[in-house]
Amino acid sequence: MATKTTKLPFAAKAQRINIVLLIVALAMLAQKFTYEIYVWGFRLLMITVPLQVALGNINPEWDSKKTVKKTIWILIVTAIIFVFSIVVTPYLIELGRAPKRY
Repeated sequence: MATKTTKLPFAAKAQRINIVLLIVALAMLAQKFTYEIYVWGFRLLMITVPLQVALGNINPEWDSKKTVKKTIWILIVTAIIFVFSIVVTPYLIELGRAPKRY
């Protein structure tokens, strides 16, 4: 009796690989032996966290083309929101302050 093996879709593989990389990055940050490993762990974390935001919001059954396309769009939107918040924050801080009296 032959067992049928089902191949994981690309999106599901990408999500699993990213989770493993997140765990590796956290382990690299938690170690206390080498500062260089810590730095590389932080760099890896800076890449995998935005990817997790994107990959966590896609359907795990998608193929590679749709996964890459949607992931890029989500990352672009996330970057736009991030940059917008950096630009707007000083103006919002000024709104909360009392007017200067000279």
